[in-house]
Amino acid sequence: MIPQRPASPQRDDRGSVLPLVIGVVVIVMALLTVVTDVSVLFLQRRSLQATVDGAALAGAQAVDLAPVYSGGAHGDLRLDPPAVRAAVRMYVSAVPSVRELVGFRLTALRVDAATVTIRARATARPPFLSFLNGQGVIVVAEASARTSVD
Repeated sequence: MIPQRPASPQRDDRGSVLPLVIGVVVIVMALLTVVTDVSVLFLQRRSLQATVDGAALAGAQAVDLAPVYSGGAHGDLRLDPPAVRAAVRMYVSAVPSVRELVGFRLTALRVDAATVTIRARATARPPFLSFLNGQGVIVVAEASARTSVD
């Protein structure tokens, strides 16, 4: 007589894929969250940078005209600081992207002899990060423009 093996219990494989599917869904959702928030931050920063670049260029066009008319235009043209400030304010009030940037504020406006440097900040509101911390993320941009005639 052949000895019989004891009957091994049958393993039920139903539901063994469920933890894997749940894990993959959680990872995909986390990646979507991060990608969405980083994209919003990138686009807000780029919009702020474009606004500050335009403001610096507008300010750099406010040349002190008296020396140009008396001695001609050559080399670095001197800027008229009050006119630079007025040009920057006019540009910032007219550009539509400022209304889209939450909490936009010029934090620095420096006028040297021939260079305008502007720094601004705004609050980006990435959807998921803003939900978690109740606030946005502050983005900062800086731009300089120089006048010169070759």
